[in-house]
Amino acid sequence: GEALEVNREVNCLTDFIYGCEDQLQKLKKQKEKGLLFGIPISIKDHVNCKGHISSGRMVKFLGQVKEEDSVIVRVLKHQGAIPFVKTNIPQTMINYNCSNLIFGQMLNPLNHQKSPGGSSGGDGALIAGGGSMLGSGLDVAGSIRLPSSFCGLCGLKPTGNRI
Repeated sequence: GEALEVNREVNCLTDFIYGCEDQLQKLKKQKEKGLLFGIPISIKDHVNCKGHISSGRMVKFLGQVKEEDSVIVRVLKHQGAIPFVKTNIPQTMINYNCSNLIFGQMLNPLNHQKSPGGSSGGDGALIAGGGSMLGSGLDVAGSIRLPSSFCGLCGLKPTGNRI
């Protein structure tokens, strides 16, 4: 509910991951719960989730539904995290202003006159707005660090040996 409220205000989501409630019920029955048991996590648009589109916000890829989860989504699920939404990004992820021609401009929840930054701006806005506790993304040129800074959050840049 909170994620949808934040989205109405700042335009940070692209999709709801149906089946997340079922995933939680299955996890509750497992003996091994995982390090992230029950924590809802937002997934950046370009990260593949089975049954969802990962378009990079390009019209060319809008009809291509992914047939399997990416490695990071599989690892997160194995550790008990619950991917529940996909978050908005700038087109092709190469922009510090978080907007695209499909979903439009995202707003910073702390100041609607400003951007949440990019390219993980959807995650930054969602978390800063109180709609999620944890988000995922990559950081090559500031994609986590910039939205974290713009939205008053703490971000962790992942490396090859740290997920």
